[in-house]
Amino acid sequence: YLIMGASQSSAPASSASLNQAPPTSSTPAPLPSECPVKLPASAKKSSPLRKLCPHIGDDDRGSGDGGEGSSDPNSGQSSASSPSSQSVYNVYSQKIDPTNQMPVHANNLPSPSQSAPLSQQRVKSTIPKGGTDSGTWTYPSPQMFWNSINRKGKVGDTEEQDVEAVVAIHNAMNERTWKKVVQWERVISGKEDTAPKLLKFIGRPTDLSPKARLRTWLGYPLPFDRHDWTITRSDGSTARYVIDYYYDESKASDSAATLGTDPSNFNSILVDVRPAIDDPMDLMYRVIDMPLEVATGGTDFEYLPMMPTAGLKSQAPEARKTWESILKSKTMSDSGGDLPSKPTFTPDEINKIIKEKGLVQDSCSSMRKALDSCPTEMDCAKASLALTMCVAEVACPLQRNALAAALREDGAEEEGKVDVALKNLHECVGIWDEKVKKAEEQI
Repeated sequence: YLIMGASQSSAPASSASLNQAPPTSSTPAPLPSECPVKLPASAKKSSPLRKLCPHIGDDDRGSGDGGEGSSDPNSGQSSASSPSSQSVYNVYSQKIDPTNQMPVHANNLPSPSQSAPLSQQRVKSTIPKGGTDSGTWTYPSPQMFWNSINRKGKVGDTEEQDVEAVVAIHNAMNERTWKKVVQWERVISGKEDTAPKLLKFIGRPTDLSPKARLRTWLGYPLPFDRHDWTITRSDGSTARYVIDYYYDESKASDSAATLGTDPSNFNSILVDVRPAIDDPMDLMYRVIDMPLEVATGGTDFEYLPMMPTAGLKSQAPEARKTWESILKSKTMSDSGGDLPSKPTFTPDEINKIIKEKGLVQDSCSSMRKALDSCPTEMDCAKASLALTMCVAEVACPLQRNALAAALREDGAEEEGKVDVALKNLHECVGIWDEKVKKAEEQI
């Protein structure tokens, strides 16, 4: 993207991280180890933290999950002023931004299978944001980007340590795209000082545009991504742009870490930007206006050549494999299936997992006994939370510390951050539990 309840004794599982470090001698961040947990009055009724254990300090007379009556921090106006302005929340009680269908407060927490911390620093773009007087879009932090590609099943061979470089490329790619959009708008409006704004965007990596299909017939590799951007013009009208992104490996001679953030440095990313043909005028802009301006020197816009270089042609088979992998990931995601996980562990990985199991058994035996013998639902909820926190000290220190930080942060519950941190912690413990079972099967 551009800017981008637990049972008594088990937790949901997901893909596992194989490089999780054992606990250090440093003292873990303070974290409530048992119920009840104090929640603010504004906490949503659907909060997983409510389902996990009893709570205090809440008032169920407030607004429900639909968000009616809540305030929009950006506008200062109540969202209950009209039915169309009511806020929308996802299942984690996070308010959704209708321009990109992402949480207003984007997920900047470690993912369940993550083993190393990533930067949570976000960078402002130069792309004006539609619906604001002077605001610009904000790029995702490396942590948010990692969460996004994990959610979409697009991690591939990307490692956690690569993410900051990938984000730098991602940001530069979008800056270059916007520059080309502005060049089109100057030709279309006939004004050098035209000031379009990006209203919304959508990624469509599995939808091949007609022009991209034509390029593949001419020998181009398949694009690795496609975006549709909707802009607003100064007269209030909107227009849609289609963008195809290609990768030219022959031009990737330098690492992203040494290239900075100047879009002109990332020559390995090829961008094809043009207005979508949503009406006859759009066709005229594409076949008459822009070609004429380019031919007469009226613009510095540069077309992506229709005929590929020899280097691009040689990359077509590999691009086809990448495309098929993206389609497979989308199909499995749509069907609710899990992506394939690593079937076996190396001997070193097995030794590490078994060592962690021993630490958990030594540290958490009393919590396990308490869970096995809990007499009431409340006692079982307390024991379940205590056992999860104990296991997390060994198996999921990153996720545990993220939950501790969220519990200390003002407003985190209203943003849904506590719920997401708690869900991630339980998934991480579930992942670790599955790793132990698989490692023991291999011994």
